[in-house]
Amino acid sequence: MESVARSLDNPAAFFSTPTAIFVTFEAEAHSTRLIRVYPVDANLAKYARLYELQREIDEESLSIEEAWARLKQIERIDDEYPMWLNVIAYGLAASAIAVLVGGNSIVQGTSGVIGLIVGLVVSILLRFNFPTHLVNVISGFVAMVCAGACHSYFPGGSVTLTVLSSLIVLVPGLQLTVSINELATQNLASGSARFAGAMTTLLTMIFGVVMGNGLVTTLVNVPPSALPQPADMTASVFALLPITVAFGVLFRARVRDGFWIMLSMVIAFAGLRGTSEFLGPFGAVSVAALTVGAASNLFARWKGLPSAIMLMPGLLLLVPGSLGFFGMSAILIGDDFPGGLRFLFNTMLTAVSIVAGLLMSEVVFPSEGPASTWRTMTPSAPLADERAVDKDK
Repeated sequence: MESVARSLDNPAAFFSTPTAIFVTFEAEAHSTRLIRVYPVDANLAKYARLYELQREIDEESLSIEEAWARLKQIERIDDEYPMWLNVIAYGLAASAIAVLVGGNSIVQGTSGVIGLIVGLVVSILLRFNFPTHLVNVISGFVAMVCAGACHSYFPGGSVTLTVLSSLIVLVPGLQLTVSINELATQNLASGSARFAGAMTTLLTMIFGVVMGNGLVTTLVNVPPSALPQPADMTASVFALLPITVAFGVLFRARVRDGFWIMLSMVIAFAGLRGTSEFLGPFGAVSVAALTVGAASNLFARWKGLPSAIMLMPGLLLLVPGSLGFFGMSAILIGDDFPGGLRFLFNTMLTAVSIVAGLLMSEVVFPSEGPASTWRTMTPSAPLADERAVDKDK
């Protein structure tokens, strides 16, 4: 933002957190403007257009009026996919993730169906402007009730894996990783706020799961869950295609960027599987993050597009949200405090491993311009309650 302000001959200083932006223009040195913002879902298509606009401002010296007109034009573009396609994306992602976490055919089938139900519930609730945390509670409740009911009639699967897979789109693994990165780079206010938001999202979701577990175990006899098996390599590779389609829709990516999304997931998967036997799980995650980060920076230089187009999808295969979900579930549902604590500890180590890999990728193959600021992958939307704050008060 400071680069854009300089290019528009209106220098300014900015300070941002996940919920607010403070702006001080040199021409208004005695006042600071506060813009209240709220986190919104990722929109890779709009992010790419805003990045292109920034490049035009820097390289073509657009006037403030021209830049503002372009910005309003970008805002009017409808990047939303149809509701029915978003619902299908939830089901595809759930079924494919069930393959990657080692679920059997029962888990894969039930996860896909419950993922469709969760996607429909989320889409309807958001259309009626339900609060996000209430959506998380209801989604967790619905997923647990459906999973328990399904496995009472089709034993042999895993209720925990089914619930995790059906809720995977809502699990805040990427948000947790971004918060750790901000803390590691000394952005303490923003990192702390984002970390608190990620933990709140996870806790509200788990609360819904606990409520659903209490109801379903009262009504039906849920058989013990089968132990997860190592994921089949061939099935895992084929699962990358539906994951690409699902996350491309859910992140509102442009169709022409689909190849790069698929490539980033292949790189992340290959880096993770290819090094896990030699470096252990945390070392493999760090190497995979390094390769994805370097590939994303190369993509940003070559195509002149933001690195987040490749970086965000690749990181989704590495982020530790599922471990946090398992940990909370073990503590609150299974009364397994030592096991749950181990999962939570592994969650933090995985997040730190990803951040270490990304920081190393910026050293090994740094990107240029605003594409390197990958913290902006978790966007916020400004509201119309801007007001001036006197700095002398």
